[in-house]
Amino acid sequence: MKIVIKWIIICMSEPISLTLDNWRNVAIIAGTIITLLTLIKGVYEYTRQVAQKRSEQYAEMRKRFRESKTFPNLLGLLEENDPKLAKLPWSEKVELLGFYEDVALMIYSGIMKRHVAFYMFAYYALRCWDSEYFWHDVDRNSVYWSLFRHFVKDMKAIEDSFVFRIKNYRL
Repeated sequence: MKIVIKWIIICMSEPISLTLDNWRNVAIIAGTIITLLTLIKGVYEYTRQVAQKRSEQYAEMRKRFRESKTFPNLLGLLEENDPKLAKLPWSEKVELLGFYEDVALMIYSGIMKRHVAFYMFAYYALRCWDSEYFWHDVDRNSVYWSLFRHFVKDMKAIEDSFVFRIKNYRL
Protein backbone atom coordinates (compact mmCIF):
# COMPACT_ATOMS: atom_id res chain seq x y z
CA MET A 1 0.00 0.00 0.00
CA LYS A 2 2.83 2.41 0.90
CA ILE A 3 4.56 1.54 -2.37
CA VAL A 4 1.43 2.37 -4.32
CA ILE A 5 1.08 5.70 -2.53
CA LYS A 6 4.75 6.55 -3.16
CA TRP A 7 4.34 5.62 -6.82
CA ILE A 8 1.27 7.84 -7.09
CA ILE A 9 3.14 10.74 -5.45
CA ILE A 10 6.11 10.30 -7.79
CA CYS A 11 3.81 10.12 -10.77
CA MET A 12 1.93 13.21 -9.61
CA SER A 13 5.17 15.16 -9.29
CA GLU A 14 6.03 14.30 -12.87
CA PRO A 15 2.71 14.64 -14.69
CA ILE A 16 4.42 14.77 -18.04
CA SER A 17 5.54 11.14 -17.72
CA LEU A 18 2.01 9.89 -17.03
CA THR A 19 0.40 8.43 -20.06
CA LEU A 20 -3.22 7.55 -20.44
CA ASP A 21 -2.34 3.93 -19.61
CA ASN A 22 -0.61 5.03 -16.40
CA TRP A 23 -3.69 7.03 -15.33
CA ARG A 24 -5.86 4.02 -16.12
CA ASN A 25 -3.63 1.83 -13.92
CA VAL A 26 -3.76 4.37 -11.08
CA ALA A 27 -7.56 4.45 -11.32
CA ILE A 28 -7.74 0.65 -11.31
CA ILE A 29 -5.46 0.41 -8.26
CA ALA A 30 -7.34 3.13 -6.40
CA GLY A 31 -10.68 1.53 -7.27
CA THR A 32 -9.44 -1.87 -6.12
CA ILE A 33 -8.21 -0.45 -2.81
CA ILE A 34 -11.49 1.35 -2.20
CA THR A 35 -13.45 -1.78 -3.11
CA LEU A 36 -11.39 -3.95 -0.75
CA LEU A 37 -11.75 -1.46 2.11
CA THR A 38 -15.50 -1.30 1.50
CA LEU A 39 -15.71 -5.10 1.47
CA ILE A 40 -13.72 -5.39 4.71
CA LYS A 41 -15.92 -2.78 6.39
CA GLY A 42 -19.05 -4.56 5.13
CA VAL A 43 -17.91 -7.92 6.50
CA TYR A 44 -17.03 -6.30 9.82
CA GLU A 45 -20.43 -4.58 10.08
CA TYR A 46 -22.24 -7.78 9.08
CA THR A 47 -20.38 -9.74 11.76
CA ARG A 48 -21.29 -7.15 14.39
CA GLN A 49 -24.92 -7.15 13.26
CA VAL A 50 -25.13 -10.96 13.47
CA ALA A 51 -23.67 -10.85 16.99
CA GLN A 52 -26.19 -8.19 17.97
CA LYS A 53 -29.10 -10.26 16.60
CA ARG A 54 -27.83 -13.31 18.49
CA SER A 55 -27.62 -11.24 21.62
CA GLU A 56 -31.20 -10.01 21.18
CA GLN A 57 -32.48 -13.54 20.54
CA TYR A 58 -30.64 -14.84 23.59
CA ALA A 59 -32.01 -12.01 25.76
CA GLU A 60 -35.54 -12.79 24.56
CA MET A 61 -35.16 -16.49 25.43
CA ARG A 62 -33.68 -15.64 28.81
CA LYS A 63 -36.57 -13.25 29.49
CA ARG A 64 -39.09 -15.92 28.48
CA PHE A 65 -37.42 -18.40 30.81
CA ARG A 66 -37.29 -16.04 33.79
CA GLU A 67 -40.70 -14.42 33.39
CA SER A 68 -42.79 -17.51 32.77
CA LYS A 69 -45.57 -17.97 35.31
CA THR A 70 -45.37 -21.77 35.17
CA PHE A 71 -41.63 -22.42 35.08
CA PRO A 72 -40.60 -21.53 38.66
CA ASN A 73 -42.87 -24.15 40.25
CA LEU A 74 -42.04 -26.72 37.59
CA LEU A 75 -38.29 -26.16 37.87
CA GLY A 76 -38.42 -26.42 41.66
CA LEU A 77 -40.16 -29.77 41.37
CA LEU A 78 -37.67 -30.94 38.73
CA GLU A 79 -34.78 -29.98 41.00
CA GLU A 80 -36.04 -32.47 43.60
CA ASN A 81 -37.57 -34.91 41.11
CA ASP A 82 -40.72 -34.49 43.16
CA PRO A 83 -43.60 -36.99 42.66
CA LYS A 84 -45.91 -33.95 42.36
CA LEU A 85 -44.59 -33.62 38.81
CA ALA A 86 -46.86 -36.50 37.82
CA LYS A 87 -49.91 -34.48 38.86
CA LEU A 88 -49.00 -31.23 37.11
CA PRO A 89 -51.20 -30.20 34.18
CA TRP A 90 -50.08 -31.53 30.84
CA SER A 91 -50.14 -27.97 29.44
CA GLU A 92 -47.45 -26.79 31.89
CA LYS A 93 -45.16 -29.62 30.91
CA VAL A 94 -45.73 -29.00 27.22
CA GLU A 95 -44.95 -25.29 27.70
CA LEU A 96 -41.54 -26.20 29.15
CA LEU A 97 -40.87 -28.78 26.45
CA GLY A 98 -41.86 -26.24 23.80
CA PHE A 99 -39.46 -23.71 25.28
CA TYR A 100 -36.60 -26.20 25.03
CA GLU A 101 -37.55 -27.07 21.48
CA ASP A 102 -37.37 -23.35 20.66
CA VAL A 103 -33.86 -23.28 22.14
CA ALA A 104 -33.00 -26.35 20.05
CA LEU A 105 -34.32 -24.68 16.89
CA MET A 106 -32.14 -21.67 17.62
CA ILE A 107 -29.09 -23.91 17.99
CA TYR A 108 -29.71 -25.95 14.86
CA SER A 109 -30.49 -22.79 12.88
CA GLY A 110 -27.16 -21.27 13.90
CA ILE A 111 -28.75 -18.48 15.94
CA MET A 112 -27.47 -19.70 19.30
CA LYS A 113 -24.25 -21.54 19.97
CA ARG A 114 -24.48 -25.02 21.52
CA HIS A 115 -22.24 -24.20 24.46
CA VAL A 116 -24.21 -21.07 25.33
CA ALA A 117 -27.46 -23.05 25.22
CA PHE A 118 -25.90 -25.74 27.37
CA TYR A 119 -24.57 -23.36 29.98
CA MET A 120 -27.70 -21.24 30.25
CA PHE A 121 -30.59 -23.63 29.58
CA ALA A 122 -29.63 -27.32 29.59
CA TYR A 123 -29.63 -28.08 33.31
CA TYR A 124 -33.40 -28.35 33.67
CA ALA A 125 -33.82 -29.96 30.24
CA LEU A 126 -31.60 -32.79 31.47
CA ARG A 127 -33.46 -32.97 34.81
CA CYS A 128 -36.70 -33.06 32.87
CA TRP A 129 -35.51 -35.91 30.64
CA ASP A 130 -34.38 -37.97 33.65
CA SER A 131 -37.61 -37.52 35.63
CA GLU A 132 -40.11 -40.36 35.26
CA TYR A 133 -42.63 -38.24 37.18
CA PHE A 134 -42.44 -35.48 34.58
CA TRP A 135 -43.22 -37.91 31.76
CA HIS A 136 -46.13 -39.53 33.62
CA ASP A 137 -48.78 -38.26 31.16
CA VAL A 138 -46.52 -37.22 28.28
CA ASP A 139 -45.16 -39.77 25.81
CA ARG A 140 -41.44 -39.02 25.66
CA ASN A 141 -41.05 -41.33 22.65
CA SER A 142 -43.62 -39.47 20.58
CA VAL A 143 -42.38 -38.21 17.22
CA TYR A 144 -43.47 -34.76 18.37
CA TRP A 145 -40.69 -34.66 20.96
CA SER A 146 -37.95 -35.77 18.55
CA LEU A 147 -36.33 -32.33 18.56
CA PHE A 148 -36.36 -32.26 22.36
CA ARG A 149 -34.79 -35.74 22.51
CA HIS A 150 -32.07 -34.67 20.09
CA PHE A 151 -31.46 -31.48 22.10
CA VAL A 152 -31.15 -33.46 25.36
CA LYS A 153 -28.77 -35.92 23.70
CA ASP A 154 -26.56 -33.04 22.53
CA MET A 155 -26.64 -31.31 25.91
CA LYS A 156 -25.83 -34.58 27.71
CA ALA A 157 -22.81 -35.07 25.43
CA ILE A 158 -21.57 -31.58 26.30
CA GLU A 159 -22.19 -32.20 30.01
CA ASP A 160 -20.29 -35.50 29.93
CA SER A 161 -17.23 -33.92 28.32
CA PHE A 162 -17.52 -30.46 29.84
CA VAL A 163 -14.41 -28.32 30.06
CA PHE A 164 -14.96 -24.60 30.51
CA ARG A 165 -13.38 -22.59 27.71
CA ILE A 166 -14.34 -18.93 27.67
CA LYS A 167 -14.15 -18.78 23.85
CA ASN A 168 -17.15 -21.15 23.68
CA TYR A 169 -19.37 -18.66 25.47
CA ARG A 170 -19.82 -15.81 23.05
CA LEU A 171 -23.09 -14.83 21.51
